[in-house]
Amino acid sequence: MKPILETINTRFGTASKHAFSRGNTLPYTGVPFGMNYFVPQTSDQEGSWFFDPHLPIFQGIRLTHQPSPWIGDYSWLLLTPVTGKIKGNTLFHRQSSYNLERAIFNPHFLKIFSERYQIETQLSPTCHGASIQLRQTQGKALSLYLHAADELTVEQVDKRTLALRQEGETETNKSPLVMYTALTFSTDILSINQEGQDWRIDLAGAEAQIQLATSFISKEQAFFNLPKQDFTETRADAKKSWEDLLGRFDVVETGSVDRTFFDHCLYRLFLFPQTFYEVSEQGEEIHIDLASGTIKPGLLFTNNGFWDTFRTSFPLFALIIPEHYRQFLEGFLNSYRDTGYLPKWLAPDERGMMPGTLIDGLIADSACKNMAPEFEEEFLKAMIETATKADPKAINGRHGLSQYQELGYLSTDHHESVSHTLDYAYSDFCISTCAAKLGQEELAQSYAQYAKNYQNLFDPETGYMRARDVDGNFRPDFSPYSWGRDYAECSAIQASLGVLHDISGLSQLMGGKEAFSNYLLKACQSLPLFETNGYGYEIHEMSEMATAPFAQLAISNQPSFHIPYLFRYSNYPQYTSLLIKTLRQKAFQAGWDAYPGDEDNGSLSAWYVWSALGLYPTCPGKASYDLGIPLFDHLRVYLAEKNQWLDVRTQQNHEHFHFVQDCRLDGKEKQSISHQELLNAKTLDFALSWLPKHN
Repeated sequence: MKPILETINTRFGTASKHAFSRGNTLPYTGVPFGMNYFVPQTSDQEGSWFFDPHLPIFQGIRLTHQPSPWIGDYSWLLLTPVTGKIKGNTLFHRQSSYNLERAIFNPHFLKIFSERYQIETQLSPTCHGASIQLRQTQGKALSLYLHAADELTVEQVDKRTLALRQEGETETNKSPLVMYTALTFSTDILSINQEGQDWRIDLAGAEAQIQLATSFISKEQAFFNLPKQDFTETRADAKKSWEDLLGRFDVVETGSVDRTFFDHCLYRLFLFPQTFYEVSEQGEEIHIDLASGTIKPGLLFTNNGFWDTFRTSFPLFALIIPEHYRQFLEGFLNSYRDTGYLPKWLAPDERGMMPGTLIDGLIADSACKNMAPEFEEEFLKAMIETATKADPKAINGRHGLSQYQELGYLSTDHHESVSHTLDYAYSDFCISTCAAKLGQEELAQSYAQYAKNYQNLFDPETGYMRARDVDGNFRPDFSPYSWGRDYAECSAIQASLGVLHDISGLSQLMGGKEAFSNYLLKACQSLPLFETNGYGYEIHEMSEMATAPFAQLAISNQPSFHIPYLFRYSNYPQYTSLLIKTLRQKAFQAGWDAYPGDEDNGSLSAWYVWSALGLYPTCPGKASYDLGIPLFDHLRVYLAEKNQWLDVRTQQNHEHFHFVQDCRLDGKEKQSISHQELLNAKTLDFALSWLPKHN
């Protein structure tokens, strides 16, 4: 059976705090990859954590662009339906209780009942807006408050129409950011009054249908973006847009497991990146170039951190929704055309966060899978320019570029120098891969050599990747348990395994296959110890690893995503399935505390979906998948590139069978599977066992 949209509860993973994450998600209602999402706000006192699934308080529907609490929101607007006069002009004075059980939190539909005002609020989204229905059950006249952090102005266009304008600036580049909002009402507007920085709209009846749309281009474009259909039709269209993507997975037989969490992960997978372009009245795709403040042609996408998503999300897009992947690539290419750099963390423009320039991973992955050959030459140029051109603002491109080019590593002078160096080496592999595909052999060989720069930080005495100073000396006060400083959101234990593109080379560096195997065993058998020296305090990722407990396999964060699959390259390949199945069973659950850590832009959900397929793209940029262990007895996956279904079947799929005895693709035994083999196949069959297979 394909996923049933109405059974997906968007609140999974929202029971998070600043100090401890169970997903750090928001219960977004929207359409896949939409420009706006909509969330009931429960508190204005918790900053980015403005929704708490346990708190039955409703401050209004928040139109949000927050991709992560660590990134924060921008161009947000809160709409609060009320009745009667309100004493005081704060959100606290306006808020109401709501019934947690009666509320509906679906991807395509949101329904909240305000107990204080006896108002039922329903919302169905479009890409650029929403259709909202308000009904006061006692016949009292409705009013609507508008609240924003930006300077907000309201213009009455006619007796049933408002034009809103809110002006802010982008977080890092401080570029002007103006959002225009169009609002049309099915009933007359009686009055508009400004109360402090907020606005109150009094309506003529107890029921109202509101059509809402936003634009980052102009007031006129906002009105053009308004939903063209009524509430019921908008809801049906939103449902259809979700079902088109969710329906590419068909769980024929669940076996002994529940599919609820899997379906939720599919929903999370199709949220990011978000649309940041609009379609003009002439039918042309246009976007605001925030770098110049001008309107330009073409697609554009935002709200995506490539450090997170290159590992799992985009390789899954390549397999499941290649037509969307090609659009994303075109949008990211437009980011480069607008700024001169490939993006690293967009929200809405470049944030300059996290190590590396890991969009290179999805560019190389798309090239080796022949996703968009028409873009490959310009992407190669963009990758090289981003890798070799320093940004005076130190926001775009490679940080510490001149030193990296001189030394072949970043020194202790730079924050997170080890993680940066390893990620630059991986990016150089990606550039080499793309150059080789285009027949530029000399360039490919040069960057293949640069891709070995990770070796410059390996310390054979301790067996870890360590930070060096400019003279080549290792940092003296080393502990493998120390997080931060030289490592991004991990310690040397996880970071030293971050050589995705050359696992065999890393294995040799560590002393050969047996030493590599022992390193993995030790990491998965050690106590989950950590030291806070690098940060000066305990960050939530440390807390999550320590309380899991899965030893040093901190599955809550991206540097550990591939570690279970590294056993496929060790003397103990059978341990991969043991780890994956255990993590699935113990680290994830269908509920408000759904995830073992941050669910960044769909990347952790994509990890879970890959695990359910029994496959994993250990190195994006290499068109092959390592074997894991499937979740369901029988799962069908639609491969759009070939317009056919792949049947993934699992025999002996008992709860206590943690090992893969045999894996066959169209009847042929496999230890790994290429992308092309998978696209051409009809069946993928796993046979599980209680004890591991011994040759």
